[in-house]
Amino acid sequence: MSKEIAIIIGLVIYGVVMFGVSLFFMLRVKKPTDYLLAGRGMSTFVLTGSIFSTAIGTGVVIGGASLAYQHGWAGNSYPLALGFGTLVAGLMFAVMRKYKFMTLSEEIACYYSKNRIVLEFSNISLFVSQLFWLTVQIMGGTAVLSVVTGMDRELCLIIAALVTALISIPGGVKTVIYTDFIQGAILLAGFGTLFYMALSSSGGLGGLTQNIPPERLSFLGMKSAGTWEVLGLMIAMILSNITDPGRRLAMYTARSEKGAKIAMVTAGGMVMAFSMIVGIIGMYIYKINPNLPIADQALPWLVLNVLPAGFAAMIVVAFASVIFSSATTNVATVGSFFVRHIYPLFTKGRFPGHPVRTVRIALVFSFVFALSVGFLTDNIVDFIRKFLPVTMSGLAIILVVGRYWKRATWQGALAALITTPVVSLAIMFLPIQSGFWGNAAIMSAIAGTIAHFAVSLSTPRRVDSFEDIVQELHQARKAIEEV
Repeated sequence: MSKEIAIIIGLVIYGVVMFGVSLFFMLRVKKPTDYLLAGRGMSTFVLTGSIFSTAIGTGVVIGGASLAYQHGWAGNSYPLALGFGTLVAGLMFAVMRKYKFMTLSEEIACYYSKNRIVLEFSNISLFVSQLFWLTVQIMGGTAVLSVVTGMDRELCLIIAALVTALISIPGGVKTVIYTDFIQGAILLAGFGTLFYMALSSSGGLGGLTQNIPPERLSFLGMKSAGTWEVLGLMIAMILSNITDPGRRLAMYTARSEKGAKIAMVTAGGMVMAFSMIVGIIGMYIYKINPNLPIADQALPWLVLNVLPAGFAAMIVVAFASVIFSSATTNVATVGSFFVRHIYPLFTKGRFPGHPVRTVRIALVFSFVFALSVGFLTDNIVDFIRKFLPVTMSGLAIILVVGRYWKRATWQGALAALITTPVVSLAIMFLPIQSGFWGNAAIMSAIAGTIAHFAVSLSTPRRVDSFEDIVQELHQARKAIEEV
């Protein structure tokens, strides 16, 4: 059997199984809460696997391996930061599960007295960010398909989007969590085997690093990629996890606050451990072929040119599971934000009469948008590095400050939300290209934090209690949950 046929068979089996799971749960959707929040009854074990699988997205397997191919241990920085951010988010915010929120914006509303400006800024920013993350995941699937099949990039982009839609739209969040859990098992089996092969065929870690430039073997590859560049990427990743509405959605679906915390902390530790696999695989590809023209295609090149047919099919299916698990979580988050915040924004506060049907229609248009952006974007890592500081730093600041500082005000939050993107964009467009002062993630976070504290201290204290706002939101949300 040829390698191409084996890969196609593996992908077809994978797609059929995932679509079958989606249809299974679609038939069990009885009310909007089942579709949007998995009935708030997910077990810790399943949720841990789902969060782990979601975190190991396109950025890790394609972007992280690309960084490892170019800069050695710098490839570890990406998943290390993602895992640490997931762990921290669990420790800080799993307690919010007890308030039965539907979206991250509801949590923000409780910190800042439901201020309309802060809330709508958060709603739109988080909604748009998830659309772009969906684009990134679809791009990862496109990169793999285009290399292993030889089909045009545009066609592969459409196929990747269609597969994601068929898995995620029918059954809602419960489908996403269970398919992510299954995909996490596939991921560990595939990349664990590849990790073993890379080390054994190289004669261990010593043999693998023998011909790697010394600067790439420095701590997190900082001497190769640049200290502030690596730190900036890691800070951006950590902040993005704190503000990731998909992580919050996962916590909100847990059976209990304790279950949410255990799942997040365990999954974060697993992702941090997975960083070693990413670094080893990226450097292994460099060892056997240091002359690839496009670093983002390092892993697909390995599959197509080095691995035997059966193993290649296994790894491609693992690729697919990585990419689609993250993409489907983005889809679920887009749906919950649309029905809870975006739809009412354009209907004077009214919720749709048929929430599930409305979400499914909205998600179809979301895929059209993601495809349109995907046609215009080329480099995954550069896209993430430029996009995250602009959108996520301010939200991370107002979340952490609002959670732990009772003196925080909505005016301070607004100052942080304005300051961080302004500083990020200024650094991107000014002729500062490297070093501490040229790192958008670091500088925007510092500037936003200072702005938040300064303005909060100069404005009146908030008078609404957190619990009172929770009750108001709960009453308003009944229009969705009890249809």
